[in-house]
Amino acid sequence: MKVFCRCRSEVTPLLQRPLIYTLMLTALLCCNTAKAEVETLVVGADSWPPFRFVTPETVTGIDHELWKKLSKRIGFKVHYLRCPWKRCLRMMKNGQIDAMSGLAWREERAEYITYAYPHYYSCSTQLYLPHGKSRRISKHRDMHAMTIGMVGGSAYYTEFDQDTDIYKKSVTQEAVLPNLLLEGRIDSFIGTDCQADYELASRGLTPQIDKAVFKPGNKVDLFVGLSSNSRWALRKKEFDQALQQLREEDFEGNALKLISPFAVE
Repeated sequence: MKVFCRCRSEVTPLLQRPLIYTLMLTALLCCNTAKAEVETLVVGADSWPPFRFVTPETVTGIDHELWKKLSKRIGFKVHYLRCPWKRCLRMMKNGQIDAMSGLAWREERAEYITYAYPHYYSCSTQLYLPHGKSRRISKHRDMHAMTIGMVGGSAYYTEFDQDTDIYKKSVTQEAVLPNLLLEGRIDSFIGTDCQADYELASRGLTPQIDKAVFKPGNKVDLFVGLSSNSRWALRKKEFDQALQQLREEDFEGNALKLISPFAVE
């Protein structure tokens, strides 16, 4: 009996070891999975209402709602890095940030940006002048005798972007342009209607500023872009799938409702 008891006491711990190893392995796998689910995506952000309201403390707006939905579907947390638009693009090129939103597709950008499809919002390019002067720009070449305000690094429409005969005054933020126009420091400014119209309405400037008679007639689709020098570019298909789901849920149609009370009718 003593031998039987002694053998039993020695064998039992041996039988327990596989169970212990299994539990340890399971815990390790769970930890690794948890880490993967909270990977950080560094997103470049500049102020561009109603898409991005940027303060030192927070980033809100349509694009923030977009990133919230994408992060839940794909599994990451967002860290915003505040930078002027032109600098954000340069940081995308160098891989210093992982992603941006509100990007128009341009061939030169596609050399360093991996675009995710489909687009999440559509706008059009417009030219803005002081009230009563909308006919000053009735065709593209009218701008050759004018100073046109724009945001540095932005893409508007091909003919404008490539026209070296237009004197273009670059600024870092769209919000500056209406002030320059009303002060007479520029003759007109160019922008995307989904942003510029909101900016003017929210500041009560709509009665003072008109859209030009000339319409470029282009459609500006806004995309999410991943830096081609970021490891996140390898997960493009996940972003494509999530963006398609948001399109089917009519994210664009509900976008302004998502940011209420910021929305301006």
